[in-house]
Amino acid sequence: MQIQSDPVVIPSKELIDLIQAVRMYQQQVARLQTPDWVNDNITRVKDFAQRNFVDF
Repeated sequence: MQIQSDPVVIPSKELIDLIQAVRMYQQQVARLQTPDWVNDNITRVKDFAQRNFVDF
């Protein structure tokens, strides 16, 4: 059994636009802030333990 496929040609402009879109998306994801409920849970755990995460 042999798989045959035709080569696909993507114009360089389209490929560059796709790469830029992915990079922009990655930057937007990196800028997302931690939700307040996560910060509240972290604070609650620190309060219960009466410690900070930098305490040894």
